[in-house]
Amino acid sequence: MSDIIKKQLEKVEKQEQKYLNQKENALQKKKKAFSHTLEQKIPLKLRKSIQNAFYKGFLVIFEKGTDVIEKTYDKEKILWEYQFQDKKFCENKKRKQFKKLEKCVNKSNRMNIAVTAVEGAGLGLLGIGLPDIPIFLAVILKGIYETALHYGYDYNDKREQIYILRLMRGAMAEQEQKQQCDELVEKTTEDIEKGIAVPYDFKQEVKKTSEIFSNAMLIAKFIQGIPLVGVTGSGYNVMVYHKILKYCHRKYKKRYLINKQ
Repeated sequence: MSDIIKKQLEKVEKQEQKYLNQKENALQKKKKAFSHTLEQKIPLKLRKSIQNAFYKGFLVIFEKGTDVIEKTYDKEKILWEYQFQDKKFCENKKRKQFKKLEKCVNKSNRMNIAVTAVEGAGLGLLGIGLPDIPIFLAVILKGIYETALHYGYDYNDKREQIYILRLMRGAMAEQEQKQQCDELVEKTTEDIEKGIAVPYDFKQEVKKTSEIFSNAMLIAKFIQGIPLVGVTGSGYNVMVYHKILKYCHRKYKKRYLINKQ
């Protein structure tokens, strides 16, 4: 194993441990308690509507929306860029060359964060919360798809779609679920790389991911449904996007580096 790959893997593993072992501070605990109290005041019918909106949003995007998402970026260009940067890195195994590969990923994510902010704020001002969900999920998946391509992975493969759903759960899981969700992501990665069958029920995978998203974003979506005030809730969209893409970037980076050992 080259020194650069070893150092980069060590860096990723430290980041993973920090993420998994992160403890809530006093302020975060107070916010969580306040959020829990506020959640109890949200009508059950609205809660179910938000969860159903996430579920249907995921199904529609995975079944029919990938072609639409692909029109928002140049897939062939990203793949060509990956092949070029990957070839250069494999030839010299230099840190500088690996950073060039990473730079392409970060550039795409910065652009998507800007889109998320504008989209969420615009609908928030109008008091539109639920219709925002499919658009928001599409922007997240756009970021994940581009990240996958930049590291040489094909998101159209069914196993990779299951992997993406599990990645999203791993990123959004509450502290008590983090370890379990992360272990499932790692197991799925190992199975895919070894060519082992990945057992799954697609609709159940979507349902589990929808539940985690709706629970995590319940208050934000409720607030976003209030005209003018909703722009505040839209800021949470950006935080969620950043959190998910940071986690996904780390996992795809780790896969790439392990395969280059």
